[in-house]
Amino acid sequence: MILIESNSTMSISKLHIRNFKGIREAIDLELKPLNIFLGPNSSGKSSCIHALAALSQTLKLPNNTNPLLLDDEFAYVHLGRFIEIIHSKNYTDSISIGISIDSVPVFTGIHQKKRTYSFDPGSVQYSFKSTKRTQEIRLEDAEYAIGDNKLTAKRSFKGDHHRIIDHSTGYSISSTLGSGFLLNDRNFGSDPSAPSNFEKLRYLQYAVTSELRKVSYLGPFRQPPSRRYATRGSSPKEVGASGEATMTLLANEAVQSQSRKHIAQIQKWLKHLGLGTKIEVSRIASSDLFDVSVSLSDGVSFPLSDLGFGVSQVLPVLTQCSFAEPGAVLLFEQPEIHLHSLSARKLISVFLDTINEKQTKIVAETHSPELILQIQTELRNKALKKEDVAIYRVSRIDGASKIKKIEIEDDAEIYENWVNGISIE
Repeated sequence: MILIESNSTMSISKLHIRNFKGIREAIDLELKPLNIFLGPNSSGKSSCIHALAALSQTLKLPNNTNPLLLDDEFAYVHLGRFIEIIHSKNYTDSISIGISIDSVPVFTGIHQKKRTYSFDPGSVQYSFKSTKRTQEIRLEDAEYAIGDNKLTAKRSFKGDHHRIIDHSTGYSISSTLGSGFLLNDRNFGSDPSAPSNFEKLRYLQYAVTSELRKVSYLGPFRQPPSRRYATRGSSPKEVGASGEATMTLLANEAVQSQSRKHIAQIQKWLKHLGLGTKIEVSRIASSDLFDVSVSLSDGVSFPLSDLGFGVSQVLPVLTQCSFAEPGAVLLFEQPEIHLHSLSARKLISVFLDTINEKQTKIVAETHSPELILQIQTELRNKALKKEDVAIYRVSRIDGASKIKKIEIEDDAEIYENWVNGISIE
């Protein structure tokens, strides 16, 4: 078992995608604390979000034996069959998805009774293929890098194992698949005091696992409000792809915590968005049923089902932000959906609070110019640095998605670019 000191930091810094959904050619996108994708309908804004979500759900779902999980009954994001996801629509081609991690801790030994580590950037790119008859997805090959060391893994002809080659020495070992796209690390090395490149690969895989398990996805289709909510004894850690676990998270805190810090934070955000002054989560007798109501500015309280649709639709966004663990990557599709333009604009403050408090990364696709206007305001007010935000323009050209990073001027001037065609071109 690999143990990492609690003060060590890791973060997904780049996303690599090729031949996935709308994306044809290989792209490498740098992930900043705040990342926004803009573009017209069906331009491919969600392709990057779905690629990262697919890697994450492959590792997070228990008992999964698929190298890449695109769709099944328990998937967070339902993408379809391999042939429907691969851009080229050709079974002889492969999909490539990968991530870079800015600082991978590699154990170097014990010093003064404390574990010591070296820290190097790391990256991995996975290539997946599928059989035509059974639609079985296979990990075809993988490219690993940690520091200056590079290794590659290639699936054997018979397909039951991968040959991993250390390019600095030419030495190779054989490994089978472990969980999802991870290679079984039993043969990676056994001397932690002087780690070989294969031992470093073990730590890289640990870092990949750790970071992808901290990715949470919330889609654009969220559950409508109900009169009452049943928790059924579950203990979720995130709101779920359609926000289905939002009320369970709130209800569990309501009965298990006296401070109710998350409910208090969400209440503060609701007030900031102009959507309510108080949220109440109350248990019905000793059952697992809960009532959820919100008080408006005039002091009158209403159940969620009697309020405007926007309140119930933004609650999963606020709850995901509040419950996110430090260093998480939060994926949102249309976080502002059903919100009034003024409330949508203030949603940026929620994202910045989450980023500043928990060092999270927010990745969102949107149709809302109000979000961009508020980013511009935050930049001008020095509440956000331009090096901490990436705005990507997505357009469909010649049958493929083209993604271009929008440059932000020193005076934060980006709105003119928006009105000149970012949203409709």
